Amino acid sequence: MKKYFLTGLVILLPLALTLFIVAFIVNVLTQPFIGFFQQFFIGYEWYDANQALIHFFLKIALLFAIFFATVLLGILTRLVVFKSLISIYDYFLHRIPIIKSVYKAAQQVIKTIFGSHSESFKQVVMVPFPTEGAYCIGLVSSPSPSICERTAEQSLVTVFVPTTPNPTSGFLMMYQKEKVIYLDMKIEDAFKYIISCGVITSDSKATLD
Repeated sequence: MKKYFLTGLVILLPLALTLFIVAFIVNVLTQPFIGFFQQFFIGYEWYDANQALIHFFLKIALLFAIFFATVLLGILTRLVVFKSLISIYDYFLHRIPIIKSVYKAAQQVIKTIFGSHSESFKQVVMVPFPTEGAYCIGLVSSPSPSICERTAEQSLVTVFVPTTPNPTSGFLMMYQKEKVIYLDMKIEDAFKYIISCGVITSDSKATLD
């Protein structure tokens, strides 16, 4: 019985997690628009009777609208006139107190992740962490700031050490080059290893036996 239960969990949990994440993203993107739409029709008998169904189709329509609006924005950004408008918009956001700090940070992170010429997180390494003699999986990040290298009087490698099972948080470390061990390992395999708390490795195979 235990074997069959675990087999069922292996099948259901990834699906449940996927559905949860998708539902969360859909709600984040569509809920503000649905709230705006709802205030005009709440109280009408036809709306109250079919509210769940209306919200479902409205979410689908909003997702398509957001997708096509994003594509259209990408196309317009290629035009010279629209590029000028984007530059003006960017200029003002970079000069508003508090907002400029959040906007700049978000802009840099998005460009790093989705930029076609990004060189971040392209190498998996093994580094001593949290103490000498213990090793942790890390990801080589951007070059270390020159001021840090000048202060330390040596070349440094910036490594992001993700936490497990949540790799979105972690520690940003700077190591001497000789202390960084480069691994012939894919980024995807490194994340699988981290998220699974070491259960899934690059040379392991999933099985239901």
